[in-house]
Amino acid sequence: MKPKQTYLFLIFSFLLLQACNNNDCGCVTPPQSGYGFFYPIYKQYVEYEVEETQYALSQEPLVKTYQIKELVDSFFTDIDGKEAILIKRFHRNNEQQAWKLDSVFTSKRLQDKALKSANNITYLKFIFPLKDKMTWDINQFNDLGKDEVIVENLYKPYTVNNQYFPITVGIVQQNDSTLVDLKKKIEVYADGVGLIYAEKTALAYCNTPDCIGKSKVDFGTRFIMKYKKNGKE
Repeated sequence: MKPKQTYLFLIFSFLLLQACNNNDCGCVTPPQSGYGFFYPIYKQYVEYEVEETQYALSQEPLVKTYQIKELVDSFFTDIDGKEAILIKRFHRNNEQQAWKLDSVFTSKRLQDKALKSANNITYLKFIFPLKDKMTWDINQFNDLGKDEVIVENLYKPYTVNNQYFPITVGIVQQNDSTLVDLKKKIEVYADGVGLIYAEKTALAYCNTPDCIGKSKVDFGTRFIMKYKKNGKE
């Protein structure tokens, strides 16, 4: 490469790097710790759309829809002397109704983990720094029995409700599919927002010779919660 060409190449490379640093070129630098997926900000809220479906043999599926809002209400010092977060969950059937307090839970982020406590049960939600395909026991801090999750699609984009999130992570507790049943427990978190998608599915399929393999549901339940919007009060 000639000296003049080398000089121009270096200038171009420098300008491209600066553009990326300023986020002008659409490139995204992923966080290295994963802290951004657990992102408590005072008075920040996230609203969700929820659909619950119950299946029963020889009956039409029973579908229930409603909305949930989770609000970072306050920060406090817990019995271990650590900063913790009080989160309030609200419920309503539709946008014409006022929000009603549904439940309260707490969570906290330490240097190497994030915990969530509800109904006197503590779950290990994250281990930091996050790495793709890493696993941990979410019940490490309770007596419910070992239950491992696995990290998938770390720092990958995800779209929910036609809203695009450039940096997300999937936490998969269960994702088993056979000819006779389907079991899924999945959560997706977005950097700077938190939880944007959750699914809990447990379905039993028809397994008689005339319908096996056709995914015809005999009975079971499906719970899907999707991000709607977030903001601050």
